[in-house]
Amino acid sequence: MNIDITEPISRKRWLNALGAGDKDDYSLIARLDKAEKILFESAKPKAVYRVMNRKDVRVEGFSLQKHLEGCHKVAVMALTLGIGVDNAIRKMQISDMAEAVIMDSGASVLVDSLCDKFEEYIRNNVDEYVTSRFSPGYGDSPLRMQKSVISYVDGQRKIGLNVTSSNLMIPRKSVTALIGLSEHPVTGRLATCGECVLKDKCTLRKEGKFCGY
Repeated sequence: MNIDITEPISRKRWLNALGAGDKDDYSLIARLDKAEKILFESAKPKAVYRVMNRKDVRVEGFSLQKHLEGCHKVAVMALTLGIGVDNAIRKMQISDMAEAVIMDSGASVLVDSLCDKFEEYIRNNVDEYVTSRFSPGYGDSPLRMQKSVISYVDGQRKIGLNVTSSNLMIPRKSVTALIGLSEHPVTGRLATCGECVLKDKCTLRKEGKFCGY
């Protein structure tokens, strides 16, 4: 399904992603505006999801197993901004590397916000209690799960999503995730950094940041 972009990219999240915080820099804001215009013109967001029995979903990693505890079904989702965004960022790298970095960061914020929107859509269309989404790469869940997740939803055919031999997705600004479904209230078990199995090794945590989960 096609996903409409109905809101501007959050400037707060975008600035945080750039490490600029709440910096009141009018020249930077102008560059964000320029980048957003190009991103909106080049993005063609598409998403797909499928509800599966939990036993039919290959789960790797202790973190994901904990997250899906008590769930008998799983909503598998995938979302991409489309190859146009990759091409626009690559083109900008030739003429203005700084602007390309801003665009790349903005695209990451945009795809995450659209995932929030799509997750809410899924919540409204399943008659179950649900966890939040969990993507391959969170905790100790390996990126190689991307291939399985994409195959579950026929992502290559339906939204043009592919995975390289090094487990990177093409288009780059894409997300796959699993949402647990249960007949009883459930929130997932990886709700805080303190419960993450990588908490002692996480560089983001040492910097006082978090991965966004």
